[in-house]
Amino acid sequence: MKYLLMGAALAGSLSFSLCVPPEIRAWDGFDAASTDLVEVNPDRVPSPGETVDVRNYDTDTTETCLVESVSRNARTVELVVRTTAGATRTLVMEGR
Repeated sequence: MKYLLMGAALAGSLSFSLCVPPEIRAWDGFDAASTDLVEVNPDRVPSPGETVDVRNYDTDTTETCLVESVSRNARTVELVVRTTAGATRTLVMEGR
């Protein structure tokens, strides 16, 4: 009986994660220069040359940025992105 309940709980959580809108499944981190909390959409490690949406929690703004480089470390992933205004930002994200 307990395995039946565990299976039902697992199936429910998997179905919920597949039905959650992409905005909720964002990738969390912070800006290295300002230490503002940010989230990146889509929720995956991008490649250089791709565009990502960066939401800044402190200012409650979102901007589309071009990924210039990606560096994987033991516990983090550093994204260097260029904003539409031409500024460069280093985002330190949770490791993947």
